Amino acid sequence: MSTAPAGPLDGAARTRPDGWLANPFTTNHATAERQAYVILARHHAGEPGPVRCLTARYRTAVFALGAPPRRVLKRHADEAGYLGEVLAYELLADENVLPVLHRACDTSRTLLVDHLDEEVTLSGTDAFDELVRSVARIHTASSRWQPEVAETMALWHTTAALDAPSPDWITLPDDWHRLLQLVTDAHGLGHVPLGHLDLKPEHVRRRADGHLALIDAETLRPDITGLPDLITLAHMADQQGHPSPRWVRHAYLHHARELGTHWNDHDLIRALAAFAAATGLRSLHGAHE
Repeated sequence: MSTAPAGPLDGAARTRPDGWLANPFTTNHATAERQAYVILARHHAGEPGPVRCLTARYRTAVFALGAPPRRVLKRHADEAGYLGEVLAYELLADENVLPVLHRACDTSRTLLVDHLDEEVTLSGTDAFDELVRSVARIHTASSRWQPEVAETMALWHTTAALDAPSPDWITLPDDWHRLLQLVTDAHGLGHVPLGHLDLKPEHVRRRADGHLALIDAETLRPDITGLPDLITLAHMADQQGHPSPRWVRHAYLHHARELGTHWNDHDLIRALAAFAAATGLRSLHGAHE
């Protein structure tokens, strides 16, 4: 696999090779809208029109439904991507950090969720702190799962990962296992390391109930830890010049501890360094300083 373009996880992120998706979607908005009308009629009858294409990419297509928009229809070309996003909604159902999911259809690989049009400005520390807390809630969600969910996800515990070979994309296995041990010590033996959110300012919205929500959950994984999200938060802060990456780490530490973890600043910095070494990450964007 080739290295992904420069960004918050430059060096650690990997892209799929050309041609990996057997049946890519059209990138033409008008064609995508016509296809969406057919899908709605067959699989989501009764949903409001009109349909407006927001994005048309080869992997996914996103549509606003209604005028004004009330729902969002998201369509996946890749079954694994669809199932991963459905799983994210299931695992985070009680956390109030995603839009409300109304329906998912396996046949059409589509999700129907609330349309959230209230964007959140992250220039102030209060809003950024709220975002950091929401991310920490996602990272600690496995500590609040119902027993049946926890049992289903037991194969993804960090303790199981510690006993397994490191993934192929890991550069230095010893550092990867050091990271997993630090995460296990901080979160406990039953921890599932949810992480790898698609954190961007434009993905941060406000739900009708007042909770901050992330509108894109398709990248969430149960095997990568929350460290890349903390690094991305530091990068976001650095890009806008406020707050400082150090402030971001301390805010994360505060919220993570309030949510039941045993992180301390020294071990969190060690974990950041281990993630960078294990994955080939080129910069921590000041998160460790």
